[in-house]
Amino acid sequence: MPRTTPEPRASRAARRPVVALHAEPLREQPWWGWAAFAVIAAYTVGALAMVFGPHTVGDMFTETDFYGSYGPGARLVQQGLLDPTRYGVQGPLFDVVLAAVGFVVRDLFVAAQLVSVAAMAGMLLVWRSLFNRWMGPLGALVGVSLLVANPWCWRFAWSATTDALSLGLQAASLVVLLGSRNASGPTLRRTALAGLLAGLSFLTRYNFVVLVPAALATIALGWNAVPREARVRHLLAFALGFAAPVAPWMAWSAAHGGLQRGQLHMNVAYEVFAKAQGIPLDVFQRDLEPQFPNAWSVLARDPVAVVTHMIRNVFAHLVLDGRLVAGVPLALAAVLGAILAVRDRALAAARPALLVWALLFVSLVPAPHSERYSLAVLPAWAMLAGHALTAPRFAFVWRSAWLKLALVPLLLVAGLRETRAVTLRTLDQLPVEVLEAAERVRPLVRPGERVFARKPHFAWYAGLTPVALPLTEDLGEWGRLAQQEDVRWLYFSWPEAQLRNAFEWLLDSTSAAPGLTVRAATSHWPAVVYEIDTRFGDPPAWAGNDTLEAVHRARARAQLNPKDAETRVFLAMHEFSLGRHEVAQRWIDELLTIGPRDPDVLLLAAENRLQLRDPAGALSYYERADRVRPGTAEVRIGFGWVAAMQGDEVKAARFWAPVADASSDPVTLQRMMIAFARTQDATAYAVAQRKLAELGGAR
Repeated sequence: MPRTTPEPRASRAARRPVVALHAEPLREQPWWGWAAFAVIAAYTVGALAMVFGPHTVGDMFTETDFYGSYGPGARLVQQGLLDPTRYGVQGPLFDVVLAAVGFVVRDLFVAAQLVSVAAMAGMLLVWRSLFNRWMGPLGALVGVSLLVANPWCWRFAWSATTDALSLGLQAASLVVLLGSRNASGPTLRRTALAGLLAGLSFLTRYNFVVLVPAALATIALGWNAVPREARVRHLLAFALGFAAPVAPWMAWSAAHGGLQRGQLHMNVAYEVFAKAQGIPLDVFQRDLEPQFPNAWSVLARDPVAVVTHMIRNVFAHLVLDGRLVAGVPLALAAVLGAILAVRDRALAAARPALLVWALLFVSLVPAPHSERYSLAVLPAWAMLAGHALTAPRFAFVWRSAWLKLALVPLLLVAGLRETRAVTLRTLDQLPVEVLEAAERVRPLVRPGERVFARKPHFAWYAGLTPVALPLTEDLGEWGRLAQQEDVRWLYFSWPEAQLRNAFEWLLDSTSAAPGLTVRAATSHWPAVVYEIDTRFGDPPAWAGNDTLEAVHRARARAQLNPKDAETRVFLAMHEFSLGRHEVAQRWIDELLTIGPRDPDVLLLAAENRLQLRDPAGALSYYERADRVRPGTAEVRIGFGWVAAMQGDEVKAARFWAPVADASSDPVTLQRMMIAFARTQDATAYAVAQRKLAELGGAR
C-alpha cells in the first residue's frame, strides 16, 4: 500500500487555531441529558428535606394565605362544601387539589408543600424538554441548572402557596400546545388538552389568563406548525378546552354569589393614592377601597398619576426582576443571550414561550413588585442566559476548549450563595412562636372560640377562629368589640405590634392590663397570648404615668429589636435607679453583646457590679473601659472603688488622689475623704472636702 504523506503541522494549525473568538457547535454528549435529570432529582430531594425538616411553619408573608384561605378552603372542600364567595381573587383549584392530597397527608400544611414540590419538579422537567428543543442538551442542562440554583425557584418549591401549581400547569399547557419534538405540530386532541391545562392554570391564579391570547396567537400564526387549513379547528379546540373547566365554574359561581374581581386596578389605587401618602393597607381597605369599584374609577381620580405610575413600573419591574429575581450575574448573561438570539435569529421556535412571558410581565406591571409573582418569568432569564453560554458565537476558544463555559460554575455559585442566604433568612424569620404558644393554649380552648390577631397562623394551630384586630387606637373600643363579637382570646406578636403601634406595650407580659390574663408568652420571636374577660378595655393602672408607660413600651421594643441599644440603656438605668441590679445586669449583658467595646456601657456594667458587691467583676469591666479610653477620671474613680471594697485603702487613695475634684457624687467624695484620712493625705483630703462643699454635701 502506498504510504500516506502526513499533513504538515502548519496546515493543521491553520485549520484549527489555538485561539479563536467563535467556535463550531460542540459534539453532543450523552451525559448532558442525564445530568439535567440528575440536577432536577437533587433539587426535588432537597425540597422534600425542607418540607420534612426545618420548614415547620409558614412565614408571615406569602404563606399567610395558606392559614387564612387555602387551608380553611381545603377543609371545607373535604366536607363537601365549595363556597364560591371565597374565590374573588383566585380560583378554587389549589384548594381542591390540597383537599384531595389532604385525605392522604393529614397535615394540610405538609400536603400543600408536597403539591409545590411535585409541581416545581414537573415544571423543571417541562422546561428541560423545551430548552432541549430550542438550545440542545447542553443548553437544557445549563438552563435548568440556573433555575435550580435560583433562590426563588428553590424557595417556592417548599412553600404552601399557589405559585408552584400554577407555574407547573402553565408549563404543561405550553409544552402540549407546541406539539411533538419533531415539529409536526399538535393534534386536535393535544390542542384541546393544552386549553384544558391553561384553564386549570387560570383557576389557580387568574392572571394566567394570558395563556389564552398567547396560545391563540401561536396557533393563528403557525408558530407550533399547525397547517394553515387546520388553524381554525385548533383555535376552537383550544378555546373549548379552556372553557371546559372555566365556564362551568364561572357560571356556577355567579349563580351562587361568587364574584370574580380583578385586583389589578385596586393595586394601582393603593400604590398611587395610599402607599405614596404613607396610608397602611388596612386603612386603605377600610376607607378608600370602596371608592374604586372598577379600573375607570381609578383612572378618573388622577389620570396623570396613574399613567405615570404604570410607565414607571414597567422599567422598575424590569430592573427589579433582573436585580432581585434573576440576580445581576444571570441577568447580564441573559441580556447577552437576547442580543445573540436577535443577531443570529436563534430561538425562533421559542416565540410562544417568549410571548407568554411578555404577557405575564405586563400583567404584573400594575401590582407592586414581588419575587413571588415574577417567578413566572424567571425561565426566560434562564433560557436567554443558557443560549448566551452555549451558543458557538463568542465561545473564546483556546485549544478547542470553550472558555466562556467557565462562566457557568461562576453563575451557579453566585446563585447558590444567594439561595443559601435567602433560605437562612427565611428560616430565621419563621414564626415558630405560634407553634409554642398554640401548644400551651390549646388545652384551654373550647370549640368555636375566636381570637383577635393580625395573622391567622396562631388561630390555625390553636384551633381558633381568627378575627382581624380592631382598626382603632382606643383600647375601650377593643373591649367593646371583643364583647360584641364574642372574642375570648388576644394574640399579640410582632406583626400586631407593627400594625397597632399604639398597643406595642402588650408585648410586655408584665403590662397588667385589666381584663387580660397571660396564658402563654414566647421569646424566640415575642408573642403573648391573653385570655379576655369582661374588664378588657379599661386602661392599665400605669396609664398617664409617662415613666411607666415608657418602661412598658421599651420592654416591648427590646424584644422586637435585639440590637436596639438605646432602649436597653434606658431599661438598664431604670432598673439601676430602683436598686434592681440583678435585672439591670441582664439588660447590661445584652448591651455588651451589641457593643462590647462601648466605654459608656462598660462603665455602667462596672458600676452595676459594684452595687452587686462584686469588685472583681467590676475591675474586669473597668480594665476593658481603660483599654478603650485610657486614663479617664471615671475609670480611675472606679479603680479606687474596687480597691476600697477589697479593703486596700492605700491603693484606693492612690487612684483617687489625682481625680479628687473630678467626681460629682457626694457618696464617692465622702468615701474618698475616708481613704485620704486613713492614708494621711491632707492635700487630697482638702480637695475632696472643698468639692463636696461646692456640691452642698456634709463637711
